[in-house]
Amino acid sequence: MTVDLERLLLALRERPLDRRLDQLEPRVWERIEAARISVGRPRDWRWQAGLAAVMLTFGVLAGGASAARPGSDFSPFAVHAAYAPSTLLGDDR
Repeated sequence: MTVDLERLLLALRERPLDRRLDQLEPRVWERIEAARISVGRPRDWRWQAGLAAVMLTFGVLAGGASAARPGSDFSPFAVHAAYAPSTLLGDDR
């Protein structure tokens, strides 16, 4: 198995390079700068901030609505306990 691997690596060494690598770093920095410019638009940030504010408001309203509901009675000694067999079987006396 190592002979096959060595043969393949020697064959790979003999092949010419696909691209020149001397200008790789400047091309990478150009792509990073182009991505930074396209992401940094103020219009996009305002849209995202507005959407976040709407979602936070919705979350606050939903949380307030769920807190406004009366709490259920989980006491085992309550007359109408939520998990009493009579309640679960539908006997609403």
